[in-house]
Amino acid sequence: MEGEEGSSNVTQFPADSMCILPPEIITEILSRLPVKSLLKFKSVSKCWLALISSPEFIDTHLSLSANKEEMLHLLVLNDLMYGDKWCYRDVHVASLFNNSVTEAVDLGYPVEDDSFQLRIEGCCNGLLLLSAHESIKYLVLWNPTIRKHKNLPEFRPRRKGSYYRPVYGFGYDELHHDYKVMGICYHYNANDSVDDVEIKVYSLRSDSWISIDYCGETNFIKNNDGSYVDELDSPADLANGKLHWNMGREKKDIVSFDIANEKWGKVEKPSSYGVGETEWFVRTMGSDLCVFTEYKETHFCIWVMKEYGVKQSWMKKYTISNADISKTTLQE
Repeated sequence: MEGEEGSSNVTQFPADSMCILPPEIITEILSRLPVKSLLKFKSVSKCWLALISSPEFIDTHLSLSANKEEMLHLLVLNDLMYGDKWCYRDVHVASLFNNSVTEAVDLGYPVEDDSFQLRIEGCCNGLLLLSAHESIKYLVLWNPTIRKHKNLPEFRPRRKGSYYRPVYGFGYDELHHDYKVMGICYHYNANDSVDDVEIKVYSLRSDSWISIDYCGETNFIKNNDGSYVDELDSPADLANGKLHWNMGREKKDIVSFDIANEKWGKVEKPSSYGVGETEWFVRTMGSDLCVFTEYKETHFCIWVMKEYGVKQSWMKKYTISNADISKTTLQE
């Protein structure tokens, strides 16, 4: 940020405030604090409230948080200790690799009825998109840090009475400063084959769904003969402003969708996973696109694309045996 007088990107603090540091330094410090602290500091003064609430500050804070490996966390959905009630628990990833005992923090459940399972359909900037398993009618945005949630309006498919399966993606549109949910609804005929696909995008700003056209979109929805391609695997993950899915277990393609300009694309996977790979799926780690591969239930590897869109930048970062995972103890 520039510190020149009159700059629109710097909050000017009053001379009689408690601030004895330059505004640029205060902004730099605040942008590195956790969300819970920032929520408290909003009540310090009007200028701090304006600063912390500004789009520029929010973007800076999100960018800094996304690139901190020590900020990586794992959410565990658990019902073993609660009988017929579900609960999410927060696990620090670094602790899984470095400690024999890892603390699991109880985050509770984002809805009053905790007797049915909510599946994670996407994660972005600390927000989670949850659904009642493969449901179109029940979608929730949840911020586990501050324990707040929002119920989304119903998707409402155009065809009534047919069997369908939804696939979701969730991410932040940096161009329009908006959180968006992409919903792909696959409709099936009596032969259990896909005979129609419906795509909608939800905008948090407008709190509504809008249908989008997929005609001619690089064969990710239809084959050249007009038949429908394999379904995308849900959930999608966000990297470089694009949502990413596996496109079928056999083809092993990575499909992307730019949520700002609504364009489809493809990302090349690593050249060789190795011998014996049986399962794979695409995810993100921090701000990097990743591929998780499982090898005959003995171990799995995590590949990271360090430079987005460059095939040669794929690197194998972790190899974790199933035996190591079974030894890990989660402590309440």
